[in-house]
Amino acid sequence: MLHRLFVVSVLCVCSALLLTTTTTKGQVIGQPYRISDKEVEKIIRRIEQQSDRFRSSLDSALDKSRFNGTRREDDINSFIKDFYEQTKRLRHQFDSHKSAAPDVEAVLNRAARIDEFMSRNRLSSKAQDDWSTLKTYLDELASAYNVSWRWEGYRSEYPAPTVTEPIASPVGGIPYRVSDREVETILKRIEQQSDRFRSALDSSLDKSRFNGTREEDDINRFVKQFYEETKRLRDHFDHHKSTSADVQSVLDRAASIDSFMRRNRLRKDKPLREWTQLRANLDELAQVYNVSWQWRY
Repeated sequence: MLHRLFVVSVLCVCSALLLTTTTTKGQVIGQPYRISDKEVEKIIRRIEQQSDRFRSSLDSALDKSRFNGTRREDDINSFIKDFYEQTKRLRHQFDSHKSAAPDVEAVLNRAARIDEFMSRNRLSSKAQDDWSTLKTYLDELASAYNVSWRWEGYRSEYPAPTVTEPIASPVGGIPYRVSDREVETILKRIEQQSDRFRSALDSSLDKSRFNGTREEDDINRFVKQFYEETKRLRDHFDHHKSTSADVQSVLDRAASIDSFMRRNRLRKDKPLREWTQLRANLDELAQVYNVSWQWRY
């Protein structure tokens, strides 16, 4: 009898633990969404399929539009590429059970640039309809991951056309209105300040409650992505190919870091001071490339 009571007690404890780690909808505690894996999988798959339909109709519409062969076409194609890369990254993170709200925010940030282009430039009705449907699925994604999102709350500007009286006599066709030397100075400051921030952040994380946690993995990934985009911007600038889309990509990566820094207070103040300085440099970069940018609060 005592043996049976012991077995029953163990089974009850196991059942209780199982119930506390899952919800009635099959969600594991700690996941960033409040619905089941199967429901999230369905949303992501719809986004992937609808993205392919939109890309096909957009390509067809652009080939028959006044944008064919222009810089604007290059811009929207760059936005689409960035969106696809972030969607693919979200899929990988989800399949690896590592997806988080910042992954979804990165997808939405890329989608916002596409949305602005579609709002400002009327293309074929099929392309517009396909994009509207895709936006609906993206809204579902934001809701599933508890990401507060408004399409009209995020705006960027396309490179301004060549002006007759440019400031600092820039070369015709470049996306900024200051001299190459001034842009070079800003980029160098960003690179140097990024190194200082990364050093301060690493030191602080090692001595914080985030050491060895998923949050530390997240911020390290955000910083790595930021460094990659900054390096790409530098390479494009050195080859006279940089655009506002390159700067937008840098800022989008920086936004993920900024979100972490605001949500997670570290013990040491130095990382925050270094990040605040880096943000000021990034604001200056956005201004010279004519990118309208606001940090999310």
